[in-house]
Amino acid sequence: MKYTRRVILALTGLITLSFWAVAESNARTVGFTPAAYKSLVKSGKPFMLGVHTDWCSTCDRQKRVIGALRTKGTPYKGLTVMEMDWDQYRGSKIGRQLRIPRRSTLIMYSKGREVGRIIAGTSQSSIKKLIDKGY
Repeated sequence: MKYTRRVILALTGLITLSFWAVAESNARTVGFTPAAYKSLVKSGKPFMLGVHTDWCSTCDRQKRVIGALRTKGTPYKGLTVMEMDWDQYRGSKIGRQLRIPRRSTLIMYSKGREVGRIIAGTSQSSIKKLIDKGY
C-alpha cells in the first residue's frame, strides 16, 4: 500500500486524538467560580488553578503538558485543575486578589494556600515541579 502524505497526516491525527482522549479521561477539571474556588481552598486538598483563554497557544500547550503528566499516574492522575477564563475574570475583584497578571498563569495550592506559580511556562519539567510542590 502506498502511503500518501494525506494518509500519514490522517493517521497521525487519529493517534494524537486517541492519546489525548486517554489523558483527558483521567482528568478532574472543574470550571472556575469564586464560590467553587473558595470551596477548594477550604478543603485543603491539592489543586491547580489554570488561568486560560480559548485563543491562547501558550495556554493550550500548558493544558497538553498537564494532560501528558496525568497519564504518568499518581499524583498527577488525580490532580484537580480549576480553569479560570482570563477573558471573563481579567478585571474582576477575585482576579486582582489572586494577583493574576495575565493568561497562561498556573497556580498550585495545597493545605489551603498557594505553594507556587508559573506564568507562561510550558516545559514539562517546570509544570511537574510546580505540581510536586503541592504533594
